[in-house]
Amino acid sequence: MRARWRTLMSSIALLVGLSGCGTSAPAPATPGSGVAATTAPAAQAPTATAAPASGGAARQHLRLGSQMIVQDVAMFVGVERGHFQQVGLDVEIVPFANASEIVPALATDQLDAGAVAPNVAMWNAVARGVPIKIVLDRGTFRPGFGNQALLVRKEVWDAGRGHSLADLRGLVVALTPPGAPTSSGCILGYGLQRVGQSLDDLTIQPITFGDMLGAMANGSIDAGILIEPFITRLLHQGTAVKLMGLDEIYPNFTIGVVGISGKLYADRDTAKRFVRGYIQAIRDYNATLAQPPNSPDRARMDQLVASFSKLDVETVREMVPTGLNPNGAPNQESILYCYNYFREQGQIPQPLSDAQMREVWGLDLVDEVLDEIGRLPES
Repeated sequence: MRARWRTLMSSIALLVGLSGCGTSAPAPATPGSGVAATTAPAAQAPTATAAPASGGAARQHLRLGSQMIVQDVAMFVGVERGHFQQVGLDVEIVPFANASEIVPALATDQLDAGAVAPNVAMWNAVARGVPIKIVLDRGTFRPGFGNQALLVRKEVWDAGRGHSLADLRGLVVALTPPGAPTSSGCILGYGLQRVGQSLDDLTIQPITFGDMLGAMANGSIDAGILIEPFITRLLHQGTAVKLMGLDEIYPNFTIGVVGISGKLYADRDTAKRFVRGYIQAIRDYNATLAQPPNSPDRARMDQLVASFSKLDVETVREMVPTGLNPNGAPNQESILYCYNYFREQGQIPQPLSDAQMREVWGLDLVDEVLDEIGRLPES
């Protein structure tokens, strides 16, 4: 297993180097950060124990890249609650430190599917010819599901600053690296445009989510966009005030997607079975969230999320949950908005050709599966 893992990471590093995305190896997880260490074999992740597909036939093996964070909850539910097994798939979750490393792994067919961020790095990789198919929703800011939020340091808030988007001018605002060229930067830019401002009116500081906690405490930043569970932790510490969730800035924005490899996309039967299992996992998760917080099934779901993401159950219960479209499709309009926004900002120097833009989408798989299993209301 370790030899295969070294081979996988060597192939990824080679492609990243060729595409100009960087060659650094995945860093070990920070204790308590909610991100699993990428050097551990994927077999150490929780695995499902469901019976094989009907007739006892061996299930087809797929490798799924994940950052092991709460945003990947549909992947965890699909594995642990048997949704992938029910469609004849044996899904192995492979941990990665960040989504940017998953893109080249998909391009070299080292992974069959994986968590992808539709940010500047992804678009630039596609423009250079790196093949990837955007297929499924991995996290959408549906109203009430803003598990990323804009927080303001309490001292700044108490001094009367940062009480609205229009009041952020001149403040030091943290975004995850590389800062402005991220999906969070796009959303914040969208919100600022509505009040006659832009990111240029702020001092953007690229800082990881985990480091934002200390930066808030020591006063080196005035505000920041954070993700759960860091939002809950900051609010408990009393060092920050929540200004608004990103679901309030840009409702129904898709922050993360599941991409699949060209090889899996070409295997239509297997690809559709994967999509079906994933959508069933989303619906299972959403139905569980609709139950009372003290219900037994909700407690089991909280424990499942805590187990995969390495969080304590109490934090999982308190934090804003991940929002997912019950029909599995990402919000294409929001993703294209950010592509055009990044282009206008000069962050995507080589635009995608019309053919490349058509090829990047694999939403036809979702439509075909929904024709078979039916659609649910998305409101």
